[in-house]
Amino acid sequence: MNKYEVWLRRLVYLNGAFLLLATFAVFLPPTAMAGAHEMLGLGSFPDSKITIYLARSTSLLYAVHGAVTLIVAVKWNQFREMVPLLAALHVLIGLAMIGIDVTSGMPRYWVVLEGGPIACFGLFLLWLSRQAGLGPTSKQAVE
Repeated sequence: MNKYEVWLRRLVYLNGAFLLLATFAVFLPPTAMAGAHEMLGLGSFPDSKITIYLARSTSLLYAVHGAVTLIVAVKWNQFREMVPLLAALHVLIGLAMIGIDVTSGMPRYWVVLEGGPIACFGLFLLWLSRQAGLGPTSKQAVE
């Protein structure tokens, strides 16, 4: 592995581990969700079944994404060619989150701190992937 691939693998590990932290939010009591919601300056938390369902299912999807990402890092030799795809998906998710945040009326700090960093992280992973020789133009993909 060259130095770019070493760093790429480390970042994929960290990303997967970070995303897995969302597992805790799946089990958060509604009172804790409401407290966090208010602490973030988002007003009072809507007390409805669909709100709790959406919060928990979104957290679960983040955690599942983290598990898949972590598996890619752990079984690196088997799955490293998936990293450019995961990176491109990060870019798309980040851009979509900016649109969702803006059209949902989220505060400016939320818009700036969510989608942009996700998209930039994806772009950085794409760059590292290319430097590491991974992706559709790499030797491994051609063979």
